[in-house]
Amino acid sequence: MPVFITELPVVHRTRRRESSLPYLLINPPLTDPTEPYHSIPYLVGAARAAGFTGERCLDANIEALNHLARPEQVGALLDRAERALARIESLPGLTRRDELAYRAALTAGSLTADSVRAAVETFKAEESFYHYPTYRQAVMVMKAWQEALTLDGVPGSISDFGIRPSGAVNLSSHQDLCDPAVIDRLTAPFDPYLDGPFADVLRERRWRVVGFSVNFTNQLPLALRMARQVRRALPDAVIVFGGTEVCDDVRLAREPKDYWRLFHDADIIVPGEGESPFCDILRAVHDGRGFDGIRGILTHGETPAVLPITYENVGELPTPAYDVWKWDAYWAPEPVVLYSPTRGCYWNKCTFCDYGLNQDRPTSPSRERPVEKVLDDLRAITGIGRTVYFSVDAMSPRYLRALCEALGESATPIRWSAELRLERTFPKRDMARHLRNAGCVAISFGYESGSQRVLDLIDKGVQLAQVPAILAHLKEHHIGVQMMGFTGFPTERPDEAERTYDFLLDHQDLWSLAAIGTFSLTPGSIVARRPDAFGVEVLPLPPTQDIRRHLPWRQRPDGSGNWVGGDDRRIGEDRRAALRRTADGRPFVGGLDTAHTLLYFAKFGAALVPGDPGGEPRSRLTRVALREIPFGNVEQFTNVAELREAYFLRLRQDGVTSAAMDAWLGEPGRARPGAAHAVITPSGLIFSLGVEGGLPPADRLGELLTLTTRARGEA
Repeated sequence: MPVFITELPVVHRTRRRESSLPYLLINPPLTDPTEPYHSIPYLVGAARAAGFTGERCLDANIEALNHLARPEQVGALLDRAERALARIESLPGLTRRDELAYRAALTAGSLTADSVRAAVETFKAEESFYHYPTYRQAVMVMKAWQEALTLDGVPGSISDFGIRPSGAVNLSSHQDLCDPAVIDRLTAPFDPYLDGPFADVLRERRWRVVGFSVNFTNQLPLALRMARQVRRALPDAVIVFGGTEVCDDVRLAREPKDYWRLFHDADIIVPGEGESPFCDILRAVHDGRGFDGIRGILTHGETPAVLPITYENVGELPTPAYDVWKWDAYWAPEPVVLYSPTRGCYWNKCTFCDYGLNQDRPTSPSRERPVEKVLDDLRAITGIGRTVYFSVDAMSPRYLRALCEALGESATPIRWSAELRLERTFPKRDMARHLRNAGCVAISFGYESGSQRVLDLIDKGVQLAQVPAILAHLKEHHIGVQMMGFTGFPTERPDEAERTYDFLLDHQDLWSLAAIGTFSLTPGSIVARRPDAFGVEVLPLPPTQDIRRHLPWRQRPDGSGNWVGGDDRRIGEDRRAALRRTADGRPFVGGLDTAHTLLYFAKFGAALVPGDPGGEPRSRLTRVALREIPFGNVEQFTNVAELREAYFLRLRQDGVTSAAMDAWLGEPGRARPGAAHAVITPSGLIFSLGVEGGLPPADRLGELLTLTTRARGEA
């Protein structure tokens, strides 16, 4: 869809008189509970500067999770798990859905009613948070709890504090997303919060404007359901949708008219940056007039040929209002604050990139906030916390150096991390020393590929031969390095894919964490816009993909089709395993750019996890559970990996919706009758021991469990 770009010279040219117009801004579940996203503080900072002071900001994500973590809620969930086990065990035959539910119900056996509350307290207390064996106990509780929560909703739908985008529901299909029954079933684990505390918030005041900031696909199902609830409770409120996920849902819609089917309850969509449009919306509501003439918005039913996108003048934005959050609610021992000193990418050339708001370039235009204003913002932030993640696409070397020099001389020290480019001038300009003096504890790099030929096709502007010296320079100054890359770029050979792993393994003493994914073709990328230049044929999307998040493609002249999803099968498990340095990913320690990882870098340096993690946990938050079951092959029950594989198989054939997945889930499973003892380990690993001859002696069983859990990083 074409984009009309407006860059505003200032956010507000005139200041209205003070207004207490009541408005509610919501960050919907499901996303990271360790830190709040920073979009709403930016909106409120702008609104306050315009004279609007009647805000109520609700991080429904952390509020919902904290509500569901209460012992009475967890206890009720465990009771439901027991009833599910009894029901499934009484069935004459099991479907795949039954087998997935049975696994989830068994996993709940490793928990007690108090386990989740204790895990949250472990994350919040400095002593237990930084004691890695104790910390990992809390992580295992959270993983088991998330699986158990799916008993109330859709099998296999929750993981890593997100709604799985590929599984039993297609989050790119309007057939699924626009069906209230599908959304209600998918979000059912959150019923206790939605029907209780959230409903109470809607009754607090006569909210005139209700805004949803939706920045991740994981949040979309609950945002849609909550908007429906708002419309019922507050029929006269102006409902506004914005955020990066909403931008994608609009600009990537196969049919423009369909995004109003998706956002049926919205009065206004903001498809770009939101500070100025939101302030203009508040003004219009305050004055009792319509929304005609407001730049950067779509009013209900409007489908212009050119999509209006607003880019803010970041040098004139007010300081974000971080005081809107209850910082002690988040699952970390101290706040980690997201802040953006720049927006857009100064490089703006990478051919795979479709990040940001543009349709004619890979990312949104690069803009830099004056360093002196950044320092003012950071001084305000340090009233909340000392640890900051600079949430940026990339900062230019010139700007980065100026910022580091200012931070190094500032009387307001912070610890920070950011994603930067691999600049060859780092060693020559002694940038690592400047970074460290400025408080930098870790950096993420998009290294992308271990093949120089592929890097040149990407137009990355990086010479592999120079990368080891850059990393060594950072190591010398004790800065943690997180490396990101992918395989599967068009024309990449198998040996080049392997080299992407091998380059990191050859220099594994120079980085702290690494993550290698697989290439996906996105509509706004240069590859998709110039497929002939990369020998690519873009294939038709299945009819179910109403939001064109990723495109199928084929390498000419006779390559096989390529789809998003799944691992690169050219890469052996030995290489994958060699890159893993921690047992966990997002949002825990080991996840790139997460709050927990950043705090561990600040505490332990580039090693991330102390070499001697401290032996046994100081408290046992989870347990090994043992249960007699009437099945002899629980290890062979349908699992989430098979669910995901079935999803992608159907997607590649004729497309997929929840109806197709319901049919698959309803097919017979592999359960085989036979008495056995199921052993459920702390992380949810389930295996069975036959009852013939009874259980092994207690000491032998304990030894077996210890060896198993240690092998999986559970103890």
